[in-house]
Amino acid sequence: MRTLRTWRNETKTTLAELAARVGVGKGFVSEVERGLKRPSAEVARKIESATNGAVTAAELLGVSVRAGFSEATKRFARSDDPALLQEAASYGLDAEEIARSAVERAVKTERMKRFSEENREAIESWNALVEREGLWSDGYRAF
Repeated sequence: MRTLRTWRNETKTTLAELAARVGVGKGFVSEVERGLKRPSAEVARKIESATNGAVTAAELLGVSVRAGFSEATKRFARSDDPALLQEAASYGLDAEEIARSAVERAVKTERMKRFSEENREAIESWNALVEREGLWSDGYRAF
């Protein structure tokens, strides 16, 4: 696993150069390198692309990727239904990227579901309070 700073030093890329390639400020890149900030998934993928995969989005996001996950995704993309995959390719669709996006959406959905379950009591309590007392801004609403 190579860190972003190590990659920059090895390739002699400045903060400003990397930031320009990714479309963010050099201060943000510096904070990511030092672990003070975590990039969004979109920015992490842009950094991965800018480093030609030397620094992965998973590493930047602190996601532990099971060994073989990428290979399993590639196997699916290569052999599940060759005719369907060929048609997808003819439309310019990337089956591996679609599979990865589907997994990301499923994880996000599950994370939101678990958050709601773990915090159900607090959410219900807040909703009851608002129902009972209203919001401070109720008198200022124009709708």
